[in-house]
Amino acid sequence: MASHRLVNILSELDNRGDACCDEDFQAIEKQGASLSVPLTVDLLHSALYADGNPYEVWRAMREVGPVHHQVAKTGSEFWAVVGHEAGKRVLTDWKVFTSTRGTTLREDDNSAPYPGAGKMPVLTDPPRHTDLRRAVAPLFTPRAVEKLGALAREVAGSLLADLRERGGGDFVTDVAAKFPLAVQAEILGIPPGDIPLILDATGRSVDEAEHGSAGHHDVMTYYLNALGTRRGDAGRDLIGMLLEARAGGLPLSDEEIVLTCDNIVVAASQTAQHAASGGLLALLEHPAAWEALREGRVGVDSAIEELLRWTAPATHVMRTAVCDTELAGTTIRAGDALAVWIASANRDGTVFADPEELVLDRRPNPHLTLGAGMHFCLGAALVRVLLRALLEDLIRADTSLALANPPDWQSNWVVNALRSLPVTVVPA
Repeated sequence: MASHRLVNILSELDNRGDACCDEDFQAIEKQGASLSVPLTVDLLHSALYADGNPYEVWRAMREVGPVHHQVAKTGSEFWAVVGHEAGKRVLTDWKVFTSTRGTTLREDDNSAPYPGAGKMPVLTDPPRHTDLRRAVAPLFTPRAVEKLGALAREVAGSLLADLRERGGGDFVTDVAAKFPLAVQAEILGIPPGDIPLILDATGRSVDEAEHGSAGHHDVMTYYLNALGTRRGDAGRDLIGMLLEARAGGLPLSDEEIVLTCDNIVVAASQTAQHAASGGLLALLEHPAAWEALREGRVGVDSAIEELLRWTAPATHVMRTAVCDTELAGTTIRAGDALAVWIASANRDGTVFADPEELVLDRRPNPHLTLGAGMHFCLGAALVRVLLRALLEDLIRADTSLALANPPDWQSNWVVNALRSLPVTVVPA
């Protein structure tokens, strides 16, 4: 039964010294008597993520139902949406589920005012979201992305060549972390010499749960200083496009420009990084799938979609109900916070056949990794171009990579992120 599996998981955590209160076990055992009762487990307990995402926990919850009420030990109260259909509705129905009150869970009060709410794309609803998105969209058109393809292949080749020359290294720090910003720096308005600074800041922004973290602060400070030197100097980069939109009549304060830059730069650097590192780990852990890809028996495009489904860099996305509604038979009240656990929705057996298997030629593949609806990832095409550049170089190489040591995961319920992935070069 689902409840028994959760008890076993929490017992294992407790035996490792990751304190789970006795109430966890007692509540789950009682709830297991009736599978119509939502199971409760503290999804903000960082130990659950010590070895990556807690897929067994989510699977047990899905067996009971797609929506579960949660109260974390820290006091955070929310609805955990673990099913695909319910999750997609929350992500797409912005008239009922707003982004303006936060998009990631907080450890205390999810109803408190959220920093930057209503002032950057991720924290706005239409029509403001549409205006902000339209202002920067020219940077991510198919033509603009196509132009970056050659640079992506060049940068991927250089980083991987350096890794091979050294006989191996940490794929996260040596390749995956550096790669996205190196390709996108120009359109993001980041001179080459500033890339390490932004790389450090964006990395810290997702390693800390609160939106107002030091990492975000450093990104915003950087763009505030850059804005001070760019007034009246519109150009074909991030700040330039926002200044051009303001000159064209879009009401846009300096604060909104800086917050939008922070939003886009963090997303641009982190999504591809975690998909790339998690994707390589998936291939190394599934040698038959990796061999099929290298031999051309599986196409790169479908492999990219499956790796995106598998890795789900954004572990959850939060919305807040603006009115009373019903979701998958559950009554949701106005003001309730809902967290769509993307990684769980991507393994929902009612949507995906063999959801726990890495199937590189999976079709269809309606994963939610890049979002859905109005908030579908603005840089989705670019993420795919970046992943393609890395995969094609790995496929062409006359050597391969293997795990040198176990991977190290961030114990993080915001992003599904590897801290390190030690690899060694081996014969193909």
